[in-house]
Amino acid sequence: MNKHLPSQEEAVDLNKIIKRILKEKLPYASGLFHEYRGKYLADDSLSDVDVLLLCLHIGGEYKQAYEIEYELAKDIFVNLGRKKENFRKAVYSSRKKGYIDKKDKKLIILVKGVKRLEKILGQLHKVPVFIIKSGEHFTAIKKFERFLLEEIEDEEIWLCDPYLAPSTLFPFTIMKGRIRKINILTSNIQEIEKFKNYKKRLEKETGIKVEVKINRKIHDRYIIAGEKCWWIGTSLKDLGNKDTVIKEVSEVWHSLKQLFIERWNEGETFG
Repeated sequence: MNKHLPSQEEAVDLNKIIKRILKEKLPYASGLFHEYRGKYLADDSLSDVDVLLLCLHIGGEYKQAYEIEYELAKDIFVNLGRKKENFRKAVYSSRKKGYIDKKDKKLIILVKGVKRLEKILGQLHKVPVFIIKSGEHFTAIKKFERFLLEEIEDEEIWLCDPYLAPSTLFPFTIMKGRIRKINILTSNIQEIEKFKNYKKRLEKETGIKVEVKINRKIHDRYIIAGEKCWWIGTSLKDLGNKDTVIKEVSEVWHSLKQLFIERWNEGETFG
């Protein structure tokens, strides 16, 4: 039995189809794909199972159908940069999870698969918000540590916090092996000698370099890591003492980074 192998012309057409559907039907999903030399490659953060579900969604938009041909789904899978030999495994895993079914050489996405697909696409619209309530003294640090583990992906952190204390440094121990440096811009440091001691211990025990500069002009609190940034409702030393909201505002990361660097260059090196 002859298997469908797309010709070069068909492959080009499929690339065009994928491009059109992503731009017209899924413009908000651009973060899941990367354009390279005329092709769209699925982000590495997506599992093969997730990519398969996206393939069925793209194929469904193209065919305007509920059921998608097995071979078409495979062609899209490969066009999105995944290995051909992994397609069969992805189908098996998806069926086992109850995401899809296979019938008469066609793949059908099930309700559970639709919910998973909605979660994949829905993540692009959600702005991560972390809330730490006043009085949560025992859980405040844990919540902030969870924020760091879930959101920080870069090896260097830029923290702007007007008021520092030794306790400011506590949560960052969780980032051992994940980051290499923390740049802290502040206007006031409480318990200076104790802070110096904690800073040295943090650097020795985690291998994370901590550099601090003082600039009296700063008033806002925020964290920058890579091309992402977050507003922080209160100083880190007050976590659990005051209501604190941490909200992603990555659309202004570049402006905040420029401001940080400007204030950093004006600042006085601590220690």
